[in-house]
Amino acid sequence: MEADVRPWGTPDPLDTRRRELFHLAAPVFRAHGYRGTTIKALSHACHLSPAGLYHYFDSKADLATYIVRQPHLDWRTVYVDSAIDPVVQLRGLIDLAIRELPDFLLALDLAEELEVPGMAHFRRGLLAEGNTVIGRYIAAVRPGMTPEAARDLAGLVLALLVGSHETGDAVPATVATTRERIVRVLRAELVPIAVESARFDRAMAGT
Repeated sequence: MEADVRPWGTPDPLDTRRRELFHLAAPVFRAHGYRGTTIKALSHACHLSPAGLYHYFDSKADLATYIVRQPHLDWRTVYVDSAIDPVVQLRGLIDLAIRELPDFLLALDLAEELEVPGMAHFRRGLLAEGNTVIGRYIAAVRPGMTPEAARDLAGLVLALLVGSHETGDAVPATVATTRERIVRVLRAELVPIAVESARFDRAMAGT
């Protein structure tokens, strides 16, 4: 029941590669900050030459902020695959968010260090985008739910995600606890109103 959830739609190999490179570069940025990090250190972490790294990013700033600049989604453009059980996709989205949120929050911090104009508004907008993406998947599981109600529930999920990754150093126990709490919140709202208990539990267990 594995679902390769990509809220932005059809996989883009270049985007996938750039996200992988940011993930490899993230420990260097965490250790030294934006200004203390060199292109040489970043290219070494990414197993590329500096020229190879510049093939994917125009600058150090481009790399540092890439994952908070792409993509930009709203309620209409979030991709939900009609061929896959929406509960399975919701579980996949939770797993994706848990994996990627530390890097996402790091990129926001790097953008602040870069003094990107309007950073406070920028941060709020991107977190609101995360709220919308989660809400859209919740609404796919419970079609009669209004977007507003789905976003409210998504806000609880997002609060649990962000609260568990303030340092960007998630450990397995923390990840497991965070996931359990999220599943508990979703179960209370979706079972049995939108989905039967056994189906929900199987999907969330990945079986």
